[in-house]
Amino acid sequence: MVTATTVNSQGPQTLKTNLPDIGNFATCDPNTYWQSDGPQPHYVTLQFQKKMPVQRLAILLNFDIDDSYTPTKLLIRAGTGLHDLQEIKSVSMEQPRGWIQFDVGTEPDGDEDSTQMKPLFVYVLQVVIAANHQNGKDTHVRGLVVLGPKELPYTDESQIPFKTIAFKMHEFIR
Repeated sequence: MVTATTVNSQGPQTLKTNLPDIGNFATCDPNTYWQSDGPQPHYVTLQFQKKMPVQRLAILLNFDIDDSYTPTKLLIRAGTGLHDLQEIKSVSMEQPRGWIQFDVGTEPDGDEDSTQMKPLFVYVLQVVIAANHQNGKDTHVRGLVVLGPKELPYTDESQIPFKTIAFKMHEFIR
C-alpha cells in the first residue's frame, strides 16, 4: 500500500517530451500509451511551478503487449532547473508488467525499521529511457505518476502546519 499523495495533481506543472501525444501519460489508461520516436535515449521532463517533495515514481508498463517497446533501464534526474540536473537513480527491469514503483530519494528517512527514503525537493524531474527490451529503438509508456509524501515533512518545530485553504493561499511569499 502506498502512503503518498499524487504530486501530478498538486498544481501547475509542465511536462515536456519530444512528441505531441503526451496526454496519454495523464490518463494512466492501460489501453493507451505514449510512444517515442527516434534514437535513444528518450526524455520525459516534468517542471513544477514550486519546489515539490517527491517520494516515489510509478510507471505503467506492459511487456506482454509492447515486447521490444518496453523500457528496461530508466535513469532519474532531478534539479532546480534544466541546467543543473543530476542523476539520482538508475532502475533496471526485466519484462515489467503493471505499475513499477520505486523511491527517488537518496537518504533513508531516519527510522531504522523503515525502508522508505526521505522525499527529494525538486523543481525539475526528468525520466530518461536509456534502454528497451531486445534493444528496441522506440518505447511505449502507458502511465507515469509522481508521488509525494502523505504530508509535507516539517523540519522546524515552531512552524505551524496550517491546513485550511485560506492559510495555504498565503503559505509562500514570491
